[in-house]
Amino acid sequence: MEDLFQELENYFKSRYKGWDGAKQFEGTGERLRRLVDELCWPSTKIEEELGKCFKAVFPDEYDEMLVSGPTEVWVLCPHHLLPCRLSVFIGYIPKGKVLGLSKFSRVSTILGKRPIMQEQYSRELAEAVWEYLEPEGVGVRVIGKHGCMLVRGIKQSVDISTSILKGSFKTDPKVREEFYANVNSRR
Repeated sequence: MEDLFQELENYFKSRYKGWDGAKQFEGTGERLRRLVDELCWPSTKIEEELGKCFKAVFPDEYDEMLVSGPTEVWVLCPHHLLPCRLSVFIGYIPKGKVLGLSKFSRVSTILGKRPIMQEQYSRELAEAVWEYLEPEGVGVRVIGKHGCMLVRGIKQSVDISTSILKGSFKTDPKVREEFYANVNSRR
């Protein structure tokens, strides 16, 4: 039995049989396999890579807001398997320990290595930072452009914004305002 990727290649070759451009589908099955391997990691690999990132935690007395972003992350929509470009911002107020700065982008990228809805992605990212760093507060803002909205259905380039706030980012209006002002100044 042929694998799914080869079946897809054969499907497009037969659908466009007789068209000169059909020869361009040669090797598409293998390219799709590599694409899926690159964009869709197994859950075990995601957890392993997250664990590595969160080992880069250092004791420090810094206790002011730190905001990282925008980090560009590409994910696949689980409904249509079309790409979505996310601009990711993470803010937190440390409580005795800080994360190596490059790790915010790494964690953002790792959590996007599977088909995932933007809402779930935002929530999981905030929960990971909250769980591993145990900060005073966390804010995550994600602004997405969704391939499914661009090329099918409504066919519009619409920004979709999600936010997750925890701790002081949720309970203290001044902290929340500072976070959103910081994020909005970077757009």
